[in-house]
Amino acid sequence: MTKHGDHPGGDERLEMRADNVKVGMHLGPIFYVVDSKQTRAFAQALGSENPLYSGESGIVPPTMRLLDYALLIARHFRGGKGGVHAKHRCEYFSPMRVGQAVRVEGVMIDAKYKRGKFYFSLEYETRDAATGGLITRQAITSVLLNSKGEMA
Repeated sequence: MTKHGDHPGGDERLEMRADNVKVGMHLGPIFYVVDSKQTRAFAQALGSENPLYSGESGIVPPTMRLLDYALLIARHFRGGKGGVHAKHRCEYFSPMRVGQAVRVEGVMIDAKYKRGKFYFSLEYETRDAATGGLITRQAITSVLLNSKGEMA
């Protein structure tokens, strides 16, 4: 049995570097079930006492899943020093609920050098895993850090 991100026969993910990031590259899908403990902890970190965010049938604070792009990138790429968030766009279509199984997948929509730095943009969607109903559509633009962890 393999763990999340493990690959049988060794790590077959691409190294996270500019020449491996291509426009049109598909990332995902990844699947997970929204966890009530995670939802409560996130709401508490926000300082929110909204009763909608508590309990087993609660809804998820809209910003909780902004980082799903990191799961997509980690599933497809290995290594690298990360990136610096340059821009993020979110569209919400329906609430995400505690206990809901979801599917996340995305496409690299831009990859280029600009002012000596490598930028990439990933557009990704979160859908209900059972019905396919659209929950969120997001896009992130990041500056990829070099092997020294610098924006160069």
